[in-house]
Amino acid sequence: MKIKPEHYDYMKGCIDDYLLNHPNMVNDYETGNFPRSDKVKDLQVRFNFDLHYFAIDGKWVCDVLYKYLNDIHIKTVLNRICPKVTRKY
Repeated sequence: MKIKPEHYDYMKGCIDDYLLNHPNMVNDYETGNFPRSDKVKDLQVRFNFDLHYFAIDGKWVCDVLYKYLNDIHIKTVLNRICPKVTRKY
């Protein structure tokens, strides 16, 4: 992975904290209880990037991560950090 360890740790901490405060998020996504769920082709990608958007300050992402990463790199990081979801709808 291309991400710096301190940035990985920061992202993981933000996501873990968000999930602690939103314990039903995994279940909501697995059951289709989120906006435009009927349009989703890859639930894991949608979940990961929604969680990324909700948990991590966008300014930090632009100012720090996008200086040396692109969305493919961030997707790889999110696949390691985010819990796995399974479509049940």
